[in-house]
Amino acid sequence: MLLAHALGKVEFVLEVARKDAKKFLPDLIADPYKAVSKAGIDLTSAETLAVVDVVKGLSLSPYAANLQRLRTRWADIQADNNVAARRDVKANALAV
Repeated sequence: MLLAHALGKVEFVLEVARKDAKKFLPDLIADPYKAVSKAGIDLTSAETLAVVDVVKGLSLSPYAANLQRLRTRWADIQADNNVAARRDVKANALAV
């Protein structure tokens, strides 16, 4: 039960990144620990470390063995936003 709750909180951080792709996502990619702290998201140190694990592809947290689904979700978020960023650049180029 505790594991599911912790993973749910990590998934919440990923969902925030997906929804705020302009500001929070780049901050999360650059420095996940700082981004989570600055955003005021209430995570334990182990949950924060799990976010770092997912974003940076590490396995430092006690939840590392259980993060595969979230790693896949993170890859999807990054792929979706790379496509969206390319569309924005193309639209801006056409508008000029």
